[in-house]
Amino acid sequence: MPKPPVRSGFVTPAGGVKCTRKLVDILNNREIAIALWLLAISIYIFSSSKMAEVRNAFKGVMAALFVRQIMSVLCLMVAYMVIVIYWLSDLGLWNFEQLKNTVFWCVSVGFISLFKLEKIKKDKHFFKHSVMDNLKLLAILQFVVGVYTFTLWVEVLLVPVLALLGAMLAIAETDRKHHQVKVFLEYCLSSFGAVLIVYTLCMLITNFGEFGKEKTAYDFFVPPLLTLCYLPFVFFMLVYSTYEQVFVRLRFSIQSRFHRYAAKLYAFILFNVRLSLLERWSFQVAKANIESHSDLIDTFKYIFKVRYSEKNPKEVPKEQGWSPYKAKEFLVNEGLSTGFYNKSFEEEWLASSPMEEFSDGIIPDNIAYYVEGSEDVAKVLKLKVNVNDASRTHQACEKLEAMAEALSISSLNLPLSKGMKSAISGCNSYSEKVEDKTITLVVEHWPNHKFNGFALKLLISSI
Repeated sequence: MPKPPVRSGFVTPAGGVKCTRKLVDILNNREIAIALWLLAISIYIFSSSKMAEVRNAFKGVMAALFVRQIMSVLCLMVAYMVIVIYWLSDLGLWNFEQLKNTVFWCVSVGFISLFKLEKIKKDKHFFKHSVMDNLKLLAILQFVVGVYTFTLWVEVLLVPVLALLGAMLAIAETDRKHHQVKVFLEYCLSSFGAVLIVYTLCMLITNFGEFGKEKTAYDFFVPPLLTLCYLPFVFFMLVYSTYEQVFVRLRFSIQSRFHRYAAKLYAFILFNVRLSLLERWSFQVAKANIESHSDLIDTFKYIFKVRYSEKNPKEVPKEQGWSPYKAKEFLVNEGLSTGFYNKSFEEEWLASSPMEEFSDGIIPDNIAYYVEGSEDVAKVLKLKVNVNDASRTHQACEKLEAMAEALSISSLNLPLSKGMKSAISGCNSYSEKVEDKTITLVVEHWPNHKFNGFALKLLISSI
């Protein structure tokens, strides 16, 4: 009687080959081509003596990545996604063939999102856009085009060419002097995109069976489904990181340990997941002198008082100025959104937008919008343009004129006068009265500046 085969804990060569073939079958030709190029580049970097500095830099990056705090978050994210995948698999919405898509999704969406929490925090519509972007026509088109690939040798040749074109386009976009090169590169990439679409249409007609597989349906809905399931984790990390930053700032703002613990407890109860109020309160605490429990309570009262004022702005007589909570929204449609209107000094209040860059170059020009006044009345509306290179003066003046026109219409219901437009175009200081307001253009040249830079300030005031 023959002996039964002995089972071993080790994978046999045949089993290893079978597993490798299964993994290769999961990848399409384009992904195999990218993997081959990455492998070749990695071998060169880690074997060439000329790449010693690159290897040292890579070690530094890996050392920074594998710190306890980052690894804890990444492990938590992996554990969460394992639970999600198990749940989806149990529902029949995930299978082993989606391993590739899941790994790509984790690297391109999951990991990257954790390093963009500060940017996500500023984007009020992030969670809505995360879902809607996966349903847009462009996303569907990109998916359909990605179903069919060229033969492997064609993909191997295309990968470095397209990577080079993309890198050159990124460099050309940094300087207006390379505009013609930029146009040519965009034409090349657009032409390739058109060829890819035509090729896909032909393959859909002649080989629809490849597209009509069950796997294709999984490939389409699994990444958006992973994104949808991942959003609660992103929100949790957003709340956790914000509270952590605020509590660290409290160490320097509140000396008393008792008051610090009380502040944390009250903040969690009163603000919970309203992160904008939490951060606004933390900055108020930094400006206050917390010496007693009543001082601490006053900081919370202040936040809810200004919050109520924002929700219910008072009417301000025209001759006095503007409602600050309306004035801070004057240029929202132009891309200049201010932060909160807060007390800056004893009786002075201020709201300001971030510096918005609008030109090319290593040090781009930028523009910002300010609202200044008292607690209930905005008395000065200010636009400031920093021109970091005098060779871009014309572009900067055009930007200021467009923003000033929008501000004048929003605040005065009047367009800019010809005299003010002429002053802006010529970069000449100028002032004029418009009804009960004053519009002033101030030009401030920066002495000894390498590129002869200067600042342009346009003020509309009721003072």
